[in-house]
Amino acid sequence: MLVVNVIRAPHVPTSEELWNAVVGVYFSLQARNPGIEPGIDRLRRLELKRVREVRKYLSDAFRDVALGMPFLDSLHPFYRELIELMIDRATYKHSLAKVGHATKALSSIYKDAVIAIRSATTGNDIIRARRNFLARIKDLLTDLKPELDFLKAAAAKLDKLPNIDPSLFTIVVSGMPNVGKSSFVRCVSSGRPKVAEYPFTTKELHVGHFTVLNDVKVQVIDTPGLLDRPLSDRNKIELQAVLALKYLARVIIFILDPTSHSGYSLTGQLNLLREVRNSFGGIPLLLLVNKVDIATEDEVNTALSGVAVIDKSIPTFRVSTINCNGCREVINYIVDNYVIPMLRESLNNR
Repeated sequence: MLVVNVIRAPHVPTSEELWNAVVGVYFSLQARNPGIEPGIDRLRRLELKRVREVRKYLSDAFRDVALGMPFLDSLHPFYRELIELMIDRATYKHSLAKVGHATKALSSIYKDAVIAIRSATTGNDIIRARRNFLARIKDLLTDLKPELDFLKAAAAKLDKLPNIDPSLFTIVVSGMPNVGKSSFVRCVSSGRPKVAEYPFTTKELHVGHFTVLNDVKVQVIDTPGLLDRPLSDRNKIELQAVLALKYLARVIIFILDPTSHSGYSLTGQLNLLREVRNSFGGIPLLLLVNKVDIATEDEVNTALSGVAVIDKSIPTFRVSTINCNGCREVINYIVDNYVIPMLRESLNNR
């Protein structure tokens, strides 16, 4: 079953944190047996209890990490590929496997310690068994340090993943940097992406929502700006947008800036529009000519003519996302033509 909820990673301790905890667990346990019990027996019982508690603590810690981190193969493809943009898949799987298998090494260390403590004939033998046990535990944790450090860093990145539900009807907003994508999302949804007048403000995916018919949630995703270049040349920021288009979009909105304010030429934007239409041709595409509050009529008409050359059937809207003019009409069009028909189809199939 594919996971659709937001991903949360467990706390991943460092090897140093685990060692400090082991020392704390070990020496916090004190003998509470009757004073008539021989000293060596009391010490033996105490040390057996200590190694047992240390084994339990570390076993739980290892399992929490190994089983608490997401299994990539069980995730929705969008989340799986997004995570693989952030961390190395092979290192991730190796690290989880090594931490998970550490419970076997821990069991071996524990068994050897129990044998040594039970067979000890003097207090010094028990102390020697204790030192050997703790030394081997420290070696184990030192050996796990690279994997734990990697997983701790990975967990921090996973906790920053956007809360996206791939099962919802999703509108993905695309286009070059600084054309008004974030402003559009702010206009039509609960999303509050950062807006600024310079390229690449949006370095990650942002998500907003609005409701239809009171309780049907629609998801709107603001993507990092795409540039007019081959897919293989795109950086990780741009590839997040590609993944959103590939796996999430039920409708694609392409925003075009006919003015020179975005810093990108109209030709470059039209080339990108052509690539999006050709790459994701099975997904409904809407075009928004933005900044009509400052664009000249000639600039708007030139942009519309360029769009018509690519595909004159693309539904086109004139908007100004800085003051939200025309944005509600875009959403109404999507709701009437795509969301409500989807809901009707879903009801008919029940």
